[in-house]
Amino acid sequence: MISEKDFFEEIKARGFDLTEQQKRAVVHNQGPLLLLAVPGAGKTTVLTVRLAYLILVKNIDPRRILCLTFGRAAAKEMRERFVENFGAMVRGQTEGCGEIQFSTIHSFAYEIVRTAFRQRGTRFEIIEEQTGAQSKTGVLRRIYEKHNASSITDEQLEGLQNTICYVKNTLSKPAELLNCDIKNFSLIYNDYEDYKESSRPRLIDYDDMLSLAYQELEGNPTCLEYYRKRFDYMLTDESQDTSLLQHKIIEMVVKPKNNIFVVGDDDQSIFGFRAAEPKYLLEFEQTYPGAKILRMEQNFRSTPQIVTVACGFIRSNQLRFDKAMFTKNPRGGVLQSKQFEGIQEQNQFIIRKLQSQKDLAQVGILYRNNLSAISLADELDRAKIPFYMRESGKQRFFSHWAINDMLNFLRFSFNDKSLPVLERIWSKLSCPIRKQHLDLLKQMPIDRSIFEILAEQPGVTTKVKTEFLDLKKWFKELNTLSPAKAIPYIRNQLDYDKALKRMCESLGFSEDYVVSLLDVLSSIAQKEPTIVEFANRLTHLDKLMMSSYKNKHKNVVTLSTIHSAKGLEWDQVYLIDLVEGIIPEWETIREDQGGKKELLEEERRLFYVGMTRAKRELTLCSLNYYHQKRVKASRFLGEVSLVLQGKKPQEVTSQVSTPLSDLVPGLVVQHKSFGEGVILKDEGNMIVVRFKDSSQRSFMKDICAKQRLIWAV
Repeated sequence: MISEKDFFEEIKARGFDLTEQQKRAVVHNQGPLLLLAVPGAGKTTVLTVRLAYLILVKNIDPRRILCLTFGRAAAKEMRERFVENFGAMVRGQTEGCGEIQFSTIHSFAYEIVRTAFRQRGTRFEIIEEQTGAQSKTGVLRRIYEKHNASSITDEQLEGLQNTICYVKNTLSKPAELLNCDIKNFSLIYNDYEDYKESSRPRLIDYDDMLSLAYQELEGNPTCLEYYRKRFDYMLTDESQDTSLLQHKIIEMVVKPKNNIFVVGDDDQSIFGFRAAEPKYLLEFEQTYPGAKILRMEQNFRSTPQIVTVACGFIRSNQLRFDKAMFTKNPRGGVLQSKQFEGIQEQNQFIIRKLQSQKDLAQVGILYRNNLSAISLADELDRAKIPFYMRESGKQRFFSHWAINDMLNFLRFSFNDKSLPVLERIWSKLSCPIRKQHLDLLKQMPIDRSIFEILAEQPGVTTKVKTEFLDLKKWFKELNTLSPAKAIPYIRNQLDYDKALKRMCESLGFSEDYVVSLLDVLSSIAQKEPTIVEFANRLTHLDKLMMSSYKNKHKNVVTLSTIHSAKGLEWDQVYLIDLVEGIIPEWETIREDQGGKKELLEEERRLFYVGMTRAKRELTLCSLNYYHQKRVKASRFLGEVSLVLQGKKPQEVTSQVSTPLSDLVPGLVVQHKSFGEGVILKDEGNMIVVRFKDSSQRSFMKDICAKQRLIWAV
């Protein structure tokens, strides 16, 4: 045991020169404390120093300290940093004692569940560790198909799993879920739970670890008392990412001692879709009466300009603790906004910058959605600029059904005798082919064009015969086209877009998203002379992106979603595709227009997290056209611009309607009553809009602006 004075002298000699804000957090004695740490504030340093302080100065047994983090990587880093910096000091004082328990909340919950099951003699396995038809995805696919009589896509499956996770982590019931776009979700959810509980051995998933631990602590006083006695101090990191269920588990264990040290930043809560509950931080004092709230507001990462703008920007949010983020770093660096005509111009600007960059590892290119990475990765590869893509395994572009449809159309153009390929695309053709035709074809040899065979069948009318022979002609013509011309030919001449619209409406897919996928595919096709080379290019890109994890620790540029970039930093950061509909997303814009601000505040936090990854240079990139669609720069860029002018965005009246000068032909707009449409004509104070139902209507610009009737989407 050493004195507090000696402790701080010793750690200062080891390179830990703490600020007064950091010291106040470290020496907090007992009782609940919420430490609000701005980006780059050194929270991991403070956590590890506090752990050493508790052991060396307060003489706390390490075994009686529980340190919980959000993810395994964070728990591993925390343990390694503690051992590296203080392991020898602690071992010298606590010879023979155990160690601090560093754990994720899931791992801690799993320990509770595993112990309870063992005591009851209940055998169990984790469903995520099963394979094939018994895997979690296999089981959910079967249950979904049982209740909906249709197969489930990879996207829908991911959405289903996220929704199940959300229900459990918010302590909700499936029937209570509002705006759920998964058909028969309650039935699917209940069947899935019944399947796991009735299996032998019993099956549990990762979310069950939390919900079952909560049930065990709530319903078993002996179990709860054991964990309450076992730990005197609890520390939690990244608490803004913790769900209500996780908070409740922590709350039960830490009471009645209430020696809890919570580190988080409500301004960096960006995982609402995973049921993260930042509101719990805002209500910390109600949960833990007498709690202290401390702020670590000094940013050690970024330049003063980035810090000042980010701090002013996030103050537009209302559901937050105010923080006066500042830095003592030297001035310098760059914060700039760039507006490009389209994606091609944006990518080429970045590539020109990277070609003169020696230390690529200090560059991060961040985006809202994984889709933004595809054309960028293509351009980087062509420019021979190596990259590492975080979470490349979540990239589903190349396996998406719409991309496979395009490739199957192209395959069939090479060989219109291929029944297996036709079986994949026949329902997407505007033609008289029916399932009975496919069954007939399976019974006969196919020695010439399938369309010729079908045209010659008895009972075929002249009109239908002509349609079959037209299809033969069109596929033959398709085979002569370059990839750049082939894709629009499939979408228009072969009426794929009509089939796509029909499928999206009947199956609940986002038509805008699927069309964006095809637009990205078209951008890749522009640079390939033949269909074979185009197909090879797609295969090459798929492999390149999937294997990019091997470049993680090399001198390469990092590509990442903003979500995945949380906790990371680079000297130079590019935020790309900053347009309305991407950040913020369409759903968020609609919710905001309906008076619900929560989603917009989370999107603003996401933008803030992206900005604060930059140490010296931050470039914000927006577009006039996102692929072929006229778009508007993200409203968040407007807020950044106001901060740069010394204004407060939250005090400037927000314009729901689009400025009159922006209402130009080609712009996609939303009308308060008539929905989405496209501006066809601009005639002074009058615009003509064509809506999705094909109707055309005229509006006066000044009235639209005054009554906020139309806005860009």
